Parts: sequence; C-alpha cells; structure tokens
Amino acid sequence: MKNSKVLICASAMLLGALTACSSSQYPTFGSLKEGEKYNVGILLPVTHAALNAAKDGFIQALETGGFKNNENIIITTKNAEGKADDQLTMAKSLMDTCDLTLGIGTGAAKDLKTAQKNKGSKNPILFTAVTDPVDAKLVKTMENTEGFVTGSSDTQPIEAQIELIKACKPDVDKIGIFYTQSETNSQVQAIQAKQAIEKMGNIDVVIKTCSDSTDISTSLASLVADKDLDAIYLPTDNNVAANMNYVKSAVKGKNILVVAGEEGMVEKGAQITLSISYLELGKRAGEMAVSILKGEKKPSDIPVVTMKKEDCTYIVSSDNLNDAGVTIPEEIIEKCTDISLDK
Repeated sequence: MKNSKVLICASAMLLGALTACSSSQYPTFGSLKEGEKYNVGILLPVTHAALNAAKDGFIQALETGGFKNNENIIITTKNAEGKADDQLTMAKSLMDTCDLTLGIGTGAAKDLKTAQKNKGSKNPILFTAVTDPVDAKLVKTMENTEGFVTGSSDTQPIEAQIELIKACKPDVDKIGIFYTQSETNSQVQAIQAKQAIEKMGNIDVVIKTCSDSTDISTSLASLVADKDLDAIYLPTDNNVAANMNYVKSAVKGKNILVVAGEEGMVEKGAQITLSISYLELGKRAGEMAVSILKGEKKPSDIPVVTMKKEDCTYIVSSDNLNDAGVTIPEEIIEKCTDISLDK
C-alpha cells in the first residue's frame, strides 16, 4: 500500500521533517513540531459571492483558532469555474496532497468524497454550502455523521422565503421556480419551494430549468414570456448565482418579483431575500477544522451544523426593484437592509 504524507511543507528543505502515515489510518493531528505545517485544501465549483464568502469565513475561523496560512498551515484553493471534469481532477489532486479538505457546495464535497474513497484515505473532509448532506450521501445523518466527513449546511428558510413573496405581492397568482437541473442542491430546494407554495393554496406553480450557463438566457426568456407570471423563486443555485445578470435582464420592466435564496444573488440581480450569512456558514466549518487540526475531535464526533431562521437577515435591492418595475409594501422594506445603499 502506498504511504501518503500527513504533513506537507512549502519547500523541499522542510520535507524531511514531515511525518508519514498509511492512507488506511486516520491521521494524527495536534502534534505539529517546529517548522511543520498542515496542508489544507479548499475546492470551489465556481466563483460567486456566496461561495467566496463561505471560503473567507472558513479561513477567518482557522486564523482565529490559531492556524494561519504559511505559518503552521498551507492553504491551497482550487476553483473549477463551472467545469465538472476539472473539478474531479482538482478533488483528486487535493486529496492526494492535503491533510484536510473543504468542499464548498454539494458537487465539490461529493467529488472530494469520491476521491477519498478511491484513494482509501481517512483524511477528513469538511463541507459548507450543502443543502442536504444526507441526500447527497456525504453523511449518514445530520446528528451522527459516521465517517470522516462533516460540515455546515446552507439549508434555507424556504417556507419563510415563499411567504415573503405573498407578503410582497398579496395578490400573487402564479410563481415560477427556476434552477439548474444538474445541481442536486437546487433540485431539493425547488421541491421544498413547490410544496410551500402549494400549502398556500390557489397559487399556480411553474418550474423551469436550465442545463448550464449556455441556456440560462433562453430558459429565463421562456419563463417570463408567461404573462400571468407574478414572481420567480431562485434557490441557492451556483450556476444561476454566477449568471444573475441574465435574471436581471429577463425581468427588466416586467413587474415580476424575484425572491432569491441568498444575499449575493440579490446584489447581482434579484430583488429580495431572507438570507443566511455564508460568511458565518464558512466560519462554522472553519471552527470544525480547528477542533480537528488540534486533535480535539474527529469528523464523526461533530454533527452537521445548520443556520436557524433567527440567524437570517432580510435583504433588498431597491435598484433591482425599480429596474423590474416592482413595488412592495413599506412595512416589508422597513425590515430589510438595502444593499443598493452601499454602492
């Protein structure tokens, strides 16, 4: 069986000081000697505000916990920029070289777990911005992860977000749900959103998907062509979030309310949300990493963390509301932080 190095340093001078262990064994943490560093890998599927915030929160929590890049850890960040094949290759590379990895988003976390399984490694994997880690088969249950993977889930207050549509447009008759069909994260949220809308009664639901960034524009055009459409709900979808300019363009001047799953999507084109903080979500995963690197806990000792509705914030973009020709009640505006005012 091949041996994998547990401690990886930035220069060849430090390599001789590293400790090796079999990939079939759980690595020993909490015993760094002078000059040694842990190698921490971060895998991103694409660039957009929420995922970047989660990454920043993770790194901040590491620093708060005493692990600073190029001092006692080396952080390697890889971004697949929406390319699935590249993401798989990057996941394997990080698993081959890192003591601990973070997958941001369901796809990135699953690719890291696949690489872990193929390698026969027990090096811990953390995740963040994963909506349903049980459905994604990352963990056994939220409370008992039973393996070498755990993290923080971006389960959204979807029912409250759908209720926000009704509060903003009391006479709403039809709501569209739009997401990328290949993103499991988004599909789970779309199902929950549909159920929440149906519970309200007397509101029609139309679901429209895109395959990737190449057909977002045409798919949205098809959705907003429905003259009876009053609102669109966007789950936290990596592909859509990275292409919110298409959303903003599609609804311009059409009096269609767009409620998004998170703050970054409102900043780039949606109009309002009740959003978790992805910075805070990343910090929660970073705190887990600290306890693992200090040798205090293993992933199987750490339940998956979720954010409560009470931790969420109402966010609005008055600029995007104006562009779409949408007016919402003043009592809703008063609850919100207007990100347009920060520009």
